[in-house]
Amino acid sequence: MSKEAEAELVHLKMALSYLIGLLEEGSLVPRYHEATRREIGEALGHLMVKVAGLPEGVPDNLVQATAVRAIVEAADKHNLAEQEKRVEDLARHMREAEAGASIRGHILGAWEQVTGSDMEYQATCTRCGGFVYVSHTNIYNLLLDSCERL
Repeated sequence: MSKEAEAELVHLKMALSYLIGLLEEGSLVPRYHEATRREIGEALGHLMVKVAGLPEGVPDNLVQATAVRAIVEAADKHNLAEQEKRVEDLARHMREAEAGASIRGHILGAWEQVTGSDMEYQATCTRCGGFVYVSHTNIYNLLLDSCERL
């Protein structure tokens, strides 16, 4: 590798590392959504690691495939983080609904998954038959203000 190519590679790595940091920090690109900035930064970080591991003389199509793998890995990591957040939000909504029901004298039965959905549950009061429905985004309380046995 020539001295010029080596210097260009060093400068490119430094610039890319700096760009990743700016994306993660966000002050220069505040209009980009935080998750988008993180995902782009992750993809660039994966790309740097993957390209550094490629042997000399690799054909262009394999370098391009490396870029695609970096993007896919970043997207997978982002999707996993989003799924974990939805699960946490769902659990928090369940606890809030249980506390609210208890304060009003309701006794909720077990949470049952809503048919056809993986992130929606409902629980029925064992005394009055009213119910609460929760998802990772909302709580729908269909219980009376105070439990009255039907």
